Amino acid sequence: MGIVNVVFRLLVVLTGILISIGFTPFDTLESPLHEIFGTVVVLFGVYRLVAYLSVMRRNKQ
Repeated sequence: MGIVNVVFRLLVVLTGILISIGFTPFDTLESPLHEIFGTVVVLFGVYRLVAYLSVMRRNKQ
């Protein structure tokens, strides 16, 4: 189950990167909105990944 959690959190980061570079179904948004929204999604994904890994390390000790 741990592998699935890490994979989905990495997919969130990848989705944020894709939104940041302009690959998105939201063609009506202006470029700065793509970059801002993509950055927020990337940061959220990184936060969730770090939080999950720290909880896993804490539970193993």
